[in-house]
Amino acid sequence: MSGSGHRRYVILLRAIGPVTHRLMSMAGWCDAAEKAEFQGAATFGNTGNMLADFQGSEGAAAEAMIKVLRGFGLGENVVPIVRPISVLTMLAEALDADVADPSQAAVYFFATAQPDFSWLKDHDGPERIRIVNEHLVVDFTRDANKSGRLIRQIEKNCGVSTARNWNTVRGLAKLAAAQGKMN
Repeated sequence: MSGSGHRRYVILLRAIGPVTHRLMSMAGWCDAAEKAEFQGAATFGNTGNMLADFQGSEGAAAEAMIKVLRGFGLGENVVPIVRPISVLTMLAEALDADVADPSQAAVYFFATAQPDFSWLKDHDGPERIRIVNEHLVVDFTRDANKSGRLIRQIEKNCGVSTARNWNTVRGLAKLAAAQGKMN
């Protein structure tokens, strides 16, 4: 339950993988987050997705989470990208009907509030791209691994980001709804 003044956030980690898992388990991450004044921390999957309450802004939650991550010895490449649950819910609702194959679609979440999407006007690949509330939604229309050029362009032109496939975005939104945390 969200405490007074607390907001429910989704925290998505960039650059999580086998090396980071050796330093930080998902259960250990939840425990450390709770000690850092996050409440009700729960992970989804094993790839750096957390729902948690925090008293403060997105920026304050991100700063607090950076300290948690550095406490595990994780490097600066592991970046928390924080969004209110309402943004996640909005993305899920806006795009559910428009994604043909959820396993081949991804939402890119950016560390900066206003990423530069101007370069997209020159994109001529087979991927379908939409901008929704400063998030990039990419329907790869084929195996995402064949879109390496686009993936590199996203990071180069838009800055630090992390992507979640459509199934993960929907799963996180459903978990948040089940918990009744919609602020």
